[in-house]
Amino acid sequence: MRFLVSMFLLLVATGAAPAPPRAACADDYVTVETIRGTILEIKPAPEPFKTTDIHFSGPHPCEHMWMQVLKSDAASCRVGGTIEATGVVTADAEAGDNNWDMGPTKNDYMTLGEDFHCH
Repeated sequence: MRFLVSMFLLLVATGAAPAPPRAACADDYVTVETIRGTILEIKPAPEPFKTTDIHFSGPHPCEHMWMQVLKSDAASCRVGGTIEATGVVTADAEAGDNNWDMGPTKNDYMTLGEDFHCH
């Protein structure tokens, strides 16, 4: 009898659990996603270029993300800090390096406050 009660409680608990969040970086390689991760490195372009590349961790399968931002927007970001970004996620399946890129949904670069936040 205890076994049946235990099984019933297990089934109720499992059925009541919320659905897992949808995985980011879908297999179609072009999606609009909100990604949260840890900043792994920040690479400013040499002068006179006005951009910086931010490399950060993402969810599986997009474990390494790159995005290009303006240097002035990247000033508030720190290696080891967290980042939340919303944009167009792409990957080149033929490259085989498992690196993903995140681009803006409008304009040319990811923009602080509009496309991403560093914490």
